[in-house]
Parts: sequence; C-alpha cells; structure tokens
Amino acid sequence: MGIAGEIRTSPPSDKPNNQDVFLWSLYLLGGSDRDIDVEDVYLKAFELAPARLGWRTRPEICDYKRTSKALQSVEAKTHKGLVHRPHMHSRRLTAQGVAWIEAHKSILERNYSGAPVRPDKAHNKHEKLRVDLQESPVWRKFETHRDDLELADLARVLRCAASSPSAVWKSRIEELRRAAQVLQDPSLNEFALFVETKVTEGL
Repeated sequence: MGIAGEIRTSPPSDKPNNQDVFLWSLYLLGGSDRDIDVEDVYLKAFELAPARLGWRTRPEICDYKRTSKALQSVEAKTHKGLVHRPHMHSRRLTAQGVAWIEAHKSILERNYSGAPVRPDKAHNKHEKLRVDLQESPVWRKFETHRDDLELADLARVLRCAASSPSAVWKSRIEELRRAAQVLQDPSLNEFALFVETKVTEGL
C-alpha cells in the first residue's frame, strides 16, 4: 500500500478488494490509452464483482457509494500514482498504472475475470451466512458424514430450534437458496435441499 509521494509497486492482494477491481475495470475499458468516464468504470466493476459492489439488501443493484469510495481510496491511499484524473468525471491509467496492471495481469484475471468474486463478509449478509455456515462443524459433517446430522444440529447452525414451526424452517431454507443464487454457489443449494428433506422427515 502506497504512502504520500510514493507510487505503488507491490502486487495486488490475493484476496479480492474493491480498489483492485476498480483499477482492473479501468484497464478492461481501455483506460491505458484513453479517458474513461468514471460511471462506466463503476458499472464495469459492478459487473465483475456484483456481490461486493451491490446494495446490502439488493445485491443485484449497483451501489454507487461503494464504487465511488473505491475510487477515492485508489487515488488517495492504495494505488497512488497509477491513475490520472484528466477531468472530474473521467480517469485514465498512468504509464506506471499500465505497467503495474501488465506486471500483475495473471493475479487480476484470476481474482476478477474467472469465478464469481466473493463479497465482503462485513457488508454482505449472504456472504456472512456462507462463511459462518462453512466454518461450522455442521458443514464439515455435511461434506463428509451428512447422514449423521440431526435436525438439532441443523437448527443450531441456522439460528432456530428443532421444534421451530414450519414457517421458521421455510424462512431459513429460503435464506439459504437466496444466498446460493446471489453468490452463485451450488453447494448452498445442496445444503438447503438437505435441510428441507430433514425438516420434512422430522415434522
């Protein structure tokens, strides 16, 4: 991470972040040789990482505040010297910016142009659900010995009780399916189906 008077030379983070995706989007739009409207960069960044740059409750909608904040961070903190501001509404990569992109292109392609970009757990309820679930003993057992799981185990990880009304269980299952859809994670759909089957058997 650069400081005042320095140009960033360190490689991108192995973990996705909003600042790197902004710079990569600028490059993909042709920002190495022409000025690009910041709103076009915002939309491209959202296209690449919708789960990171969408609304908290409606991740399918671009949150311009997050994309704008990413730009501010790029220019003032994380990527100083890599972006030129020819106009308040446009940006272009500097020569150093193009060199940085080209030097680390494989990392950027892997992080943002391959599999869906994982969102920030702190700002995305679906990612928080996935992380909390997949870090639990219940998930590990689901992957290895799922037949040993009881309804009480599932209830504990889904924040309810085995004796909860069917409406509560239905709500939890829908949360899982919504997260699977937003995060494009079929394993969550598989878990939701497993829970639904267990609940049906238990009731």
